[in-house]
Amino acid sequence: MWAPDDEDQTVRQYRFLLRTAPLDALEAGHVEALEPMWRSRRSVVLRAVQEGLVAGARLDPDDVRRLAHLVVLGERRRPGDFLAACPRAVLTPLAGAVILSEAMFGRFGGYAAWDGAEPDLMDETEWADGGFGEHWHDVLTSHVSYKTATGGPSSPDAAFGGV
Repeated sequence: MWAPDDEDQTVRQYRFLLRTAPLDALEAGHVEALEPMWRSRRSVVLRAVQEGLVAGARLDPDDVRRLAHLVVLGERRRPGDFLAACPRAVLTPLAGAVILSEAMFGRFGGYAAWDGAEPDLMDETEWADGGFGEHWHDVLTSHVSYKTATGGPSSPDAAFGGV
């Protein structure tokens, strides 16, 4: 979990944005920060994504939009993993550029009261069913059984128009 005692103020503000800003705004801010960055620095960011988030194995440092997406989504799902994997020499300028990006304008409401604590990790078991509160197979089976009992289509594929 990220939160060293000697945390740089810029990185702390960046962490706040990563935890509170809307995903689309964060992605836009990261694209804006990564595009003018030297390719060698984007390579370091990509390596941090690959090592810290175990993602982006086939990604190229020039694929800025996908790299931004992985950083944002990965940090939201596993807070601190990217931050811990990214060297400070690259993390601090990235953080500063994201903070100053147009997409982050006005996104610091509540920062003064923020205690800096990391959120609990997402419990992914609640999404095992697709987030609908029931297993998809059970829904499909009950739907097909109903259709079959009422003279409708007899196969799961037929129940959904043969798709």
